[in-house]
Amino acid sequence: MGNLFNYLRELLDGDSHPLEHQDEIWQRFGRTVAVMILDSTGFSRTTEQHGIVHFLTQLMEAREIIEPVCNAGNCHALRFEADNVYAAFDHPNEAIATAFGIHEAVKSGGLMLNDDEPFRVCIGIGYGKLLWSETLEGYFGGEINLASKLGEDTATGGETLLSENAYRHADPGLVAEFSKSSLCISGIEATYYRLRHEN
Repeated sequence: MGNLFNYLRELLDGDSHPLEHQDEIWQRFGRTVAVMILDSTGFSRTTEQHGIVHFLTQLMEAREIIEPVCNAGNCHALRFEADNVYAAFDHPNEAIATAFGIHEAVKSGGLMLNDDEPFRVCIGIGYGKLLWSETLEGYFGGEINLASKLGEDTATGGETLLSENAYRHADPGLVAEFSKSSLCISGIEATYYRLRHEN
Protein backbone atom coordinates (compact mmCIF):
# COMPACT_ATOMS: atom_id res chain seq x y z
CA MET A 1 0.00 0.00 0.00
CA GLY A 2 2.87 2.35 0.75
CA ASN A 3 3.16 5.08 3.33
CA LEU A 4 0.64 7.93 3.46
CA PHE A 5 3.22 10.64 4.02
CA ASN A 6 5.51 9.27 1.33
CA TYR A 7 2.59 9.38 -1.10
CA LEU A 8 1.73 12.96 -0.16
CA ARG A 9 5.37 13.89 -0.77
CA GLU A 10 5.31 12.13 -4.15
CA LEU A 11 2.27 14.15 -5.18
CA LEU A 12 3.84 17.42 -4.10
CA ASP A 13 7.14 16.58 -5.80
CA GLY A 14 5.17 15.83 -8.95
CA ASP A 15 3.56 19.27 -8.86
CA SER A 16 0.18 17.73 -8.00
CA HIS A 17 -1.49 18.94 -4.82
CA PRO A 18 -2.89 16.21 -2.53
CA LEU A 19 -6.22 18.06 -2.34
CA GLU A 20 -6.72 17.17 -5.99
CA HIS A 21 -6.43 13.46 -5.06
CA GLN A 22 -8.55 13.23 -1.93
CA ASP A 23 -10.78 10.42 -3.19
CA GLU A 24 -7.76 8.35 -4.17
CA ILE A 25 -6.03 9.05 -0.84
CA TRP A 26 -9.07 7.92 1.12
CA GLN A 27 -9.43 4.84 -1.06
CA ARG A 28 -5.79 3.84 -0.59
CA PHE A 29 -5.25 4.78 3.04
CA GLY A 30 -8.71 5.01 4.59
CA ARG A 31 -9.75 2.43 7.18
CA THR A 32 -12.91 2.27 9.28
CA VAL A 33 -11.79 1.57 12.84
CA ALA A 34 -12.61 2.16 16.47
CA VAL A 35 -9.86 4.09 18.24
CA MET A 36 -9.29 4.09 21.98
CA ILE A 37 -7.15 6.72 23.67
CA LEU A 38 -6.22 6.27 27.31
CA ASP A 39 -4.69 8.76 29.69
CA SER A 40 -3.66 8.32 33.31
CA THR A 41 -4.56 10.66 36.14
CA GLY A 42 -2.25 12.51 38.48
CA PHE A 43 0.90 12.59 36.31
CA SER A 44 1.99 16.17 37.14
CA ARG A 45 0.83 16.08 40.76
CA THR A 46 2.42 12.71 41.53
CA THR A 47 5.68 13.63 39.82
CA GLU A 48 5.84 16.88 41.81
CA GLN A 49 5.16 15.11 45.11
CA HIS A 50 7.09 11.86 44.69
CA GLY A 51 9.46 12.37 41.76
CA ILE A 52 9.51 11.15 38.17
CA VAL A 53 11.10 7.78 39.01
CA HIS A 54 8.18 6.92 41.28
CA PHE A 55 5.62 7.79 38.63
CA LEU A 56 7.50 6.00 35.84
CA THR A 57 7.64 2.87 37.98
CA GLN A 58 3.86 2.98 38.42
CA LEU A 59 3.45 3.72 34.71
CA MET A 60 5.58 0.73 33.74
CA GLU A 61 3.44 -1.53 35.92
CA ALA A 62 0.27 -0.02 34.44
CA ARG A 63 1.51 -0.74 30.90
CA GLU A 64 2.16 -4.35 31.89
CA ILE A 65 -1.46 -4.57 33.08
CA ILE A 66 -2.99 -2.77 30.08
CA GLU A 67 -1.13 -4.36 27.16
CA PRO A 68 -2.45 -7.93 27.56
CA VAL A 69 -6.00 -6.64 27.97
CA CYS A 70 -5.69 -4.77 24.66
CA ASN A 71 -4.21 -7.78 22.92
CA ALA A 72 -6.96 -10.03 24.24
CA GLY A 73 -9.52 -7.56 22.87
CA ASN A 74 -8.34 -8.00 19.26
CA CYS A 75 -6.48 -4.70 19.17
CA HIS A 76 -4.60 -4.47 15.87
CA ALA A 77 -2.56 -1.33 16.56
CA LEU A 78 -1.17 -0.46 19.97
CA ARG A 79 1.17 2.35 20.94
CA PHE A 80 2.34 3.71 24.30
CA GLU A 81 3.45 7.32 24.53
CA ALA A 82 4.33 8.74 27.98
CA ASP A 83 1.22 8.06 30.09
CA ASN A 84 -1.05 7.65 27.06
CA VAL A 85 -2.17 4.54 25.20
CA TYR A 86 -3.38 4.54 21.58
CA ALA A 87 -5.20 1.44 20.34
CA ALA A 88 -7.29 0.55 17.31
CA PHE A 89 -9.97 -2.11 16.84
CA ASP A 90 -12.23 -3.24 14.03
CA HIS A 91 -15.45 -2.38 15.89
CA PRO A 92 -16.57 -0.19 18.81
CA ASN A 93 -17.78 -3.28 20.70
CA GLU A 94 -14.19 -4.51 20.93
CA ALA A 95 -12.87 -1.13 22.05
CA ILE A 96 -15.59 -0.68 24.66
CA ALA A 97 -15.20 -4.19 26.07
CA THR A 98 -11.44 -3.62 26.24
CA ALA A 99 -11.96 -0.32 28.06
CA PHE A 100 -14.13 -2.11 30.63
CA GLY A 101 -11.43 -4.76 30.98
CA ILE A 102 -8.69 -2.17 31.47
CA HIS A 103 -10.55 -0.34 34.22
CA GLU A 104 -11.18 -3.65 36.00
CA ALA A 105 -7.60 -4.89 35.53
CA VAL A 106 -6.10 -1.63 36.83
CA LYS A 107 -8.40 -1.79 39.84
CA SER A 108 -7.73 -5.49 40.50
CA GLY A 109 -3.99 -4.93 40.13
CA GLY A 110 -4.03 -2.72 43.22
CA LEU A 111 -1.72 -0.19 41.60
CA MET A 112 -1.41 3.02 43.64
CA LEU A 113 -0.25 6.52 42.76
CA ASN A 114 0.65 7.05 46.40
CA ASP A 115 -0.29 5.60 49.79
CA ASP A 116 -3.85 6.91 49.59
CA GLU A 117 -4.77 7.24 45.92
CA PRO A 118 -5.28 4.41 43.44
CA PHE A 119 -3.90 4.62 39.91
CA ARG A 120 -6.78 5.45 37.54
CA VAL A 121 -7.17 5.84 33.80
CA CYS A 122 -9.44 7.93 31.56
CA ILE A 123 -10.55 6.48 28.22
CA GLY A 124 -12.03 8.05 25.07
CA ILE A 125 -13.32 5.99 22.13
CA GLY A 126 -14.19 7.11 18.60
CA TYR A 127 -15.30 5.23 15.50
CA GLY A 128 -15.20 6.08 11.81
CA LYS A 129 -13.12 6.22 8.65
CA LEU A 130 -9.60 7.44 9.33
CA LEU A 131 -6.40 7.75 7.35
CA TRP A 132 -3.74 5.20 8.27
CA SER A 133 -0.18 6.47 8.05
CA GLU A 134 1.71 3.18 8.60
CA THR A 135 4.11 5.14 10.77
CA LEU A 136 4.33 5.70 14.51
CA GLU A 137 1.71 8.43 14.19
CA GLY A 138 -0.95 5.85 13.33
CA TYR A 139 -4.38 7.19 12.42
CA PHE A 140 -5.58 10.65 11.46
CA GLY A 141 -9.09 12.06 11.24
CA GLY A 142 -12.00 13.56 13.10
CA GLU A 143 -12.88 10.57 15.26
CA ILE A 144 -9.38 10.15 16.63
CA ASN A 145 -9.27 13.87 17.39
CA LEU A 146 -12.54 13.50 19.28
CA ALA A 147 -11.36 10.35 21.10
CA SER A 148 -8.26 12.26 22.17
CA LYS A 149 -10.33 15.18 23.43
CA LEU A 150 -12.57 12.78 25.36
CA GLY A 151 -9.85 10.58 26.83
CA GLU A 152 -7.20 13.17 27.58
CA ASP A 153 -9.12 16.38 28.31
CA THR A 154 -12.69 15.50 29.28
CA ALA A 155 -12.82 12.18 31.14
CA THR A 156 -11.85 11.92 34.78
CA GLY A 157 -10.20 8.92 36.43
CA GLY A 158 -12.31 5.80 36.09
CA GLU A 159 -14.41 7.05 33.17
CA THR A 160 -14.99 5.81 29.63
CA LEU A 161 -16.36 8.32 27.12
CA LEU A 162 -17.70 7.47 23.66
CA SER A 163 -18.11 9.66 20.62
CA GLU A 164 -21.64 9.71 19.25
CA ASN A 165 -20.56 7.59 16.29
CA ALA A 166 -18.97 4.95 18.54
CA TYR A 167 -22.07 4.90 20.72
CA ARG A 168 -24.48 4.51 17.79
CA HIS A 169 -22.54 1.65 16.21
CA ALA A 170 -22.07 -0.28 19.46
CA ASP A 171 -24.29 -3.07 20.70
CA PRO A 172 -27.15 -1.36 22.61
CA GLY A 173 -26.73 -3.71 25.56
CA LEU A 174 -23.07 -2.81 25.86
CA VAL A 175 -23.75 0.92 26.13
CA ALA A 176 -27.06 0.85 28.01
CA GLU A 177 -25.62 2.50 31.13
CA PHE A 178 -23.86 5.35 29.33
CA SER A 179 -25.36 8.80 29.77
CA LYS A 180 -25.52 11.49 27.10
CA SER A 181 -23.53 14.70 27.45
CA SER A 182 -21.95 17.36 25.25
CA LEU A 183 -18.85 19.48 24.93
CA CYS A 184 -17.57 22.28 22.76
CA ILE A 185 -14.50 21.67 20.57
CA SER A 186 -13.09 24.72 18.79
CA GLY A 187 -16.51 26.31 18.84
CA ILE A 188 -18.31 23.15 17.62
CA GLU A 189 -20.75 21.34 19.90
CA ALA A 190 -20.21 17.56 20.05
CA THR A 191 -22.36 14.92 21.71
CA TYR A 192 -20.67 12.13 23.66
CA TYR A 193 -21.64 9.38 26.10
CA ARG A 194 -20.17 8.87 29.57
CA LEU A 195 -19.82 5.93 31.95
CA ARG A 196 -18.14 6.06 35.32
CA HIS A 197 -16.67 2.79 36.55
CA GLU A 198 -16.52 1.98 40.24
CA ASN A 199 -13.07 2.48 41.70
